[in-house]
Amino acid sequence: MTRGVVGIGGGIGASRFWRALLRVLEPAELTLVVNTGDDLWQHGLRICPDLDTTLYALSGRQDAQRGWGLSGETFRCMDALRDLGQEVWFNLGDRDLATHLLRTGLLGDGTSLSEVTAVLARAMGVGVRVLPMTDDMVTTHVVTTAGAVLHYEEFLVRHQAAPEVAEVRYTGAGRAVPAPGVLAAIADAGLVVLAPSNPLASICPVLAVPGIRAALRTTAAPVLAVTPIVSRVPISDPGERLRAASRAGLLAARGLPPTAAAVASLYRDLCRHFVLDAADAVECDAVRAAVRDVIVVPTLPGTGPPDDVLARAVLGARRHEAV
Repeated sequence: MTRGVVGIGGGIGASRFWRALLRVLEPAELTLVVNTGDDLWQHGLRICPDLDTTLYALSGRQDAQRGWGLSGETFRCMDALRDLGQEVWFNLGDRDLATHLLRTGLLGDGTSLSEVTAVLARAMGVGVRVLPMTDDMVTTHVVTTAGAVLHYEEFLVRHQAAPEVAEVRYTGAGRAVPAPGVLAAIADAGLVVLAPSNPLASICPVLAVPGIRAALRTTAAPVLAVTPIVSRVPISDPGERLRAASRAGLLAARGLPPTAAAVASLYRDLCRHFVLDAADAVECDAVRAAVRDVIVVPTLPGTGPPDDVLARAVLGARRHEAV
């Protein structure tokens, strides 16, 4: 029997990629370890942006144009909060609030985040196994050159990724433990894929949880990363431009440019394979300096062949090493 695929990451890019993988995989073959470093509390509710984006995408509920939240959503509750004089910088849709209400109530009753996520996945009809990276609270903080310490979502949404970044911190990661099932899934995998996610906001928080990076280094499965950056294709969508600015700002804090090769350098101790977009093929040699095998294929939705071409190229790494 073919061993399954474990995906690691979070956010809009990852959710689109998971849906592409499911064109060629059965849901039961895929386990996702999702970033929770951008979890936050708003209006007394526990919000898990990456977990929710994952669940909404896999259940077919996601707003495809925005990439986050639910399709057909309204925001009357947020409008009412503004009418009551409250500052609202992180929009939560009216139906989306039901997810946060249920999660917060269950957490308050002593249910773990892993268990809550399983409840939500079942209720939404998601057949993929979705695991938070940890049941403990880990928070990605962005330290600006002006000395401010911002929650990542505050940096991204409230400040539109404009402040210059001096440092990225994963507060609480050192005390966290991987959620139940995470390490076993990596050990048993036939392939591990680092999603096309913001590396410092959605991948590195997962790797900061003690035990996960070590598990990736010791697993018998090939570890592959898909580039989250395509430098040579213009970005027209405002949301994508904002996310690109965030990636660039966080990478700059590490002294790295916003390129696929820079992302590959972050993963050099983990990955055997790196998927580079065909538009950035000129970076092959620079990527190969960090990761031994470079797979060149179109990676952006709507810019080339159907999504299953990317998915099959990724799964090809597993078949190649099995020979």
